[in-house]
Parts: sequence; C-alpha cells; structure tokens
Amino acid sequence: MTDIIHVIAEFLNNFINSVSDNLWMSVLFIFLVAIGEAVFILGLLVPSTPVLLTVGGIIALGKLPFWPIYFAAVAGGILGDAISYWVGHLFKDRLKGMWPFRNYLPLVERGEVFFAKHGGKSVFIGRFIPGVKAVVPGIAGMLGMSWARFTVINVVSAFCWAAAHILPGMFLTKWLRDAGLSFEQVVIYAIVILVVLYLLFHFHRRILLFFAPYLGKFGKSIQTRFSKADASH
Repeated sequence: MTDIIHVIAEFLNNFINSVSDNLWMSVLFIFLVAIGEAVFILGLLVPSTPVLLTVGGIIALGKLPFWPIYFAAVAGGILGDAISYWVGHLFKDRLKGMWPFRNYLPLVERGEVFFAKHGGKSVFIGRFIPGVKAVVPGIAGMLGMSWARFTVINVVSAFCWAAAHILPGMFLTKWLRDAGLSFEQVVIYAIVILVVLYLLFHFHRRILLFFAPYLGKFGKSIQTRFSKADASH
C-alpha cells in the first residue's frame, strides 16, 4: 500500500512540477477552463471546480503564483458568461430549436424559472449552482436583461467565483502542510479530500436520495422535500 501511495505521489509531484515550469501555459489553461465552464450548455462538460481546487493546492505548495492564476480564472469566467449572454440575446427563443440547446430543454426551462424567481441576482447566485450556472447567463440574454446591468453582476460574481474555487484548495493544502505531513501525504490527502468535497457539493442530492431508504423517518423527509422541490419547478 505504501508503495502504491509513493508511486501516485511521485506521479502527482512530476505533474505539479511540469505545470509550474510552464506558467503561461498554466494561465492559458485556467483561462480556457473558466471560459468553457461558463459557456451556454457546453459548460456542463467542463469540470472547472476540481481543476481550480487542485490549482489552489498547487499554489499553496509554492509551485504557481496566485495572482496570474486568479486573474486568468476571473477573466475566463467573465468572457464565458458574456459569450453565453450574447448567444441568448441574439437567438432568443429560436435557440430552443437549435442544436445542442434543444437537447437540454428541461435545463433551459429550469434556468428560466430560476431567473424569473431571482431576477438579476440569478446571474450572481447561478454561477455557484451546478447545472443552473451553465444556462443562467444565456437566459438573461434571452429574456432581455440589459447588457450594462448584466456586465456589472458578471464581473463582480466572477471575482467571487474564482476566489471561492481557488482559495479552499489553498487553505486545505496549507493546513495539511502545517499539520506536519510529508509532501507525499499532503498531495494524496489533499486530492482525496478535494474529490470528496467536489462529489458532495455537486451530487449531494443523488447521494442523499440513494441513502434515504436506509435512514428511516429522516430519509422519508428527504424524499418528500426533494419531491416538493421538483413539483415547484
């Protein structure tokens, strides 16, 4: 078991060193990931959260500088949401009949309900909600939100979003190092914890529903709560 952990840690160490040796490639990669995560519908296919959390850990290890990576994530998030807004603004309801958007009509409708409920705040809030974040900027454009108002919220939320994804990875890795763990242990534990947190954050509903039948009355209350939430949408 120790040998396996050592091999994995060695691989991750080599990966981290290769990343840190190419700063501008790393900046470009983070910029493109942040754009892809925010593009209308296509953002569903881009796993920005684990990427940014991992990069936060690499920053905490001193292998990458914070500010270039942070601003790359912010700039990518702003540009990605802006692209989504203009896609929605230009095509309006015609977008629902276009590929690939027509394959995700339930998600688009969910985004419309979310926007109708929260208004302009949905652009900020939606950036942090799995699924919804891939459609809200486009919905804002479809439903005629002004470009000026959208841009202000887009920029502010991008700064918050980037920090909320990079800083936890940094703090966790620093905490593990301060606890006196070796480099190998820090790398392994940080990756495992970040993966678990990612799964809990993005798939907590499925996880709760899976275990609900085994949780008695509490499980039934969970099922009832989610059923009501689905009915309201």
